[in-house]
Amino acid sequence: MTLRLPATLLLLLGLAAGCASLDPGPPPVDAETLAELIADLQLGQSLVNEIPIVVRDSMQRVYYESILADHGYTRQSFDSVMWLVRQEPVWIDTVYARAGEIIAREMVEE
Repeated sequence: MTLRLPATLLLLLGLAAGCASLDPGPPPVDAETLAELIADLQLGQSLVNEIPIVVRDSMQRVYYESILADHGYTRQSFDSVMWLVRQEPVWIDTVYARAGEIIAREMVEE
């Protein structure tokens, strides 16, 4: 036994699937500002990696909190924003791609 759908119904289903928007729209936060923050965090992490292991953990915490504060975030608010942005691959890709561009530009300028 086979189930056959009328051609009209198949056409409507095809049109509906074709018209569905896959664009999630803009991120819920300013992607440029978040990218600058992430770039600063990554640069800060590279500095922490140069610190002797004995004090590395405490200095990492200090750098992290300081960079977040400079950008107007607490650890909790940053984690919340990142949770939201990570919900959509396009958003997180945009933010990290921009952060990479910022880091590359800063490294060339030095």
